[in-house]
Formats: sequence, C-alpha cells, structure tokens
Amino acid sequence: MRLFEFDDPGSLVTKLIAVSDQLHTDLDNKKTQADMTVDKLLSYFQKYDIVLDKMDLYNMIKKPPLNKLISNIQGDEVIFKGSEKAELPDDQKKDTVAAMAKRAMK
Repeated sequence: MRLFEFDDPGSLVTKLIAVSDQLHTDLDNKKTQADMTVDKLLSYFQKYDIVLDKMDLYNMIKKPPLNKLISNIQGDEVIFKGSEKAELPDDQKKDTVAAMAKRAMK
C-alpha cells in the first residue's frame, strides 16, 4: 500500500474550495487586506490545514478555484481579481500627458 492511498485527493480540493471561498468573503468584508504577500497567503491556507509551498501556489493560480480569486503574483505580492492596478506603459503615459496639455492650452 502506498502513502497516497491513505488520503483522499478530493478532500484537499474540497478544503481548497472552501478556504478560497472564505478568503473571497474575507476580502469582500474587509476582514483581510487585499495587499497580501505570498507568505501571508500561504500562512492563511496553513491556518486551515492546507500546506502549500510557493511553487504549488504558482501552479494552482492557473486552475480553478484559485484562478477565479487570484489574477497574478508579481514578485512577492499577490494580485487578487478586482484589485488590479491599472498601470499604463510609460509611452502611453507620456502621450496622455501631452494630449491633456494640448487640450489645456486651447
């Protein structure tokens, strides 16, 4: 008998769905801050007996249920869906400022 046969793999998925739903609710109710680091997120999951490492998390944000909650991980910062910062490229920023200056001169 192998070790993985003792644990039902569906139980981890069920826990992950429940905890990610709880995290989503906590974010909506402002019980948890949206500016979360990877280590804080891993600690959050560990509090609910889901032990992951960073590579697991990077792979899991590409698949349900975490892909509906997390849009990206940039460096050590976790970017949740709905809290993305609309960042324009530098060229587009300069063009926007120049267009605003032209309109202001009229």
